[in-house]
Amino acid sequence: MKLFHSGRAVTIVGVIGLCAVIGAIVFGAIAYRQPPQSYTPEEIAEKVSPINLNEATAEELLQLPGINKTQAQSIVAYREEHGAFTSVEEVLRVKGIGKTTYDKIVRYITV
Repeated sequence: MKLFHSGRAVTIVGVIGLCAVIGAIVFGAIAYRQPPQSYTPEEIAEKVSPINLNEATAEELLQLPGINKTQAQSIVAYREEHGAFTSVEEVLRVKGIGKTTYDKIVRYITV
């Protein structure tokens, strides 16, 4: 019991408490300033303008998730051969674009 009445013990406990308070303030400030680590596909789709399949160049189509250079060129070639896309689902007719790829890009395309 005598330990808690000594000035040294009170000083040590006070310093530890002060460090805890300062640490909480600093950590809170750092955590508050950090941007979100990732966004959901829905959040991204809300922030970006969709790419029009009837107007986009192959280079613009490369911005779509999961689309490579060959697929982008195939979309443009299909459009040139068959005319304008009438629906976003029609992109499934393009060679190299399957259901998995379609599911990745559907939020980001329009006609």
